[in-house]
Amino acid sequence: MNHIEKIKAKWAGQQLCIGANISFTDAAVSELYGEAGYDFVWIDCEHSAMSKADALNHIRAARGAGAAAFLRIPSNDPVVAKPYLELHPAAIIIPRIESVADAEQAVSSCRYPPRGVRGFGPSRGVKFGGISRADYLGEIDNRIMVILQIEHIDAVNNIEKILEVPGIDSVVTGPVDLSASMGLLGQGDHPDVSAAVRAVYEAAIAKGIPAGHSVGFDQEELKRWLSMGLSWIMAGADWATLAEMARSNSAFIREISQGFST
Repeated sequence: MNHIEKIKAKWAGQQLCIGANISFTDAAVSELYGEAGYDFVWIDCEHSAMSKADALNHIRAARGAGAAAFLRIPSNDPVVAKPYLELHPAAIIIPRIESVADAEQAVSSCRYPPRGVRGFGPSRGVKFGGISRADYLGEIDNRIMVILQIEHIDAVNNIEKILEVPGIDSVVTGPVDLSASMGLLGQGDHPDVSAAVRAVYEAAIAKGIPAGHSVGFDQEELKRWLSMGLSWIMAGADWATLAEMARSNSAFIREISQGFST
C-alpha cells in the first residue's frame, strides 16, 4: 500500500490524518516528522524560500520515514503547477481558490488532455522507465491527490457549485487570507471567519469530500475544529514549534540561573 492509499484508507475508515507545515529547506525536518508518527507533511512552496530541489528532497525524506508529502504550490497556474507535479508528491495543494473557474483551472492543471491541460514529461512518475506510459496514464489520476484551498468569501458563498467540479480529492481553507477578503485581515479566529470556514467544511463533508484544516498548535482550537469530523489536520509549523521551544528553554535557563553566581 503506497502513501496515498494509506491516507485514503484512513479517510474511508474515518480515522484522522495529522500533519505539520514545513517551511525550512532542510529535508531532515520532514524525516523527523515522519519518524515522529505524522501521517503527512505539508511542504509549503507558497510562503517559504524553498526551491523545487528542496521540495523534492522533502518528498524523498517524508516517504522514507513513512509520511505522505502534501505540496502547496505558489499559485493556481498550470505553468507553475507543472514542474511540481513532476516531483510526484502524494498531493498538490492549490491555493487562492476564489471561484468555480479557479477550481476548474486547478483540477485541469493536474490532469492530462483531454480532461486537462497538464504537459507531459514525467520521470519520477514513470519510475524512471520502470513502468510504461500506458500504465502510468492509466493510474496517474489516483496517484496524485488534488486539494483545493478555499481562501476568499466569494468561494465560500459559491462553495456548493465549486464542490461540483469533478476531480477534487479534498478541500482545506486559508483562514487568514479568507479573513482579508472579509475586511478582517489577521482575524482568522473572528466569529464570522470561523462561520465561513465551517460552511466550507460542512458542505464538503455532506458531499463525501474529505475536509482538512490548517491551524496552529493550540489544544482548545484543535478540539473545536476536530469536533466537526474532519479527515485531516495540519497542526503547527516547523519554525513555530522550534521558536516556541527555544523561547521556553531560554526563559527557563535564565530563571534558574538567578540562583547561581558567576
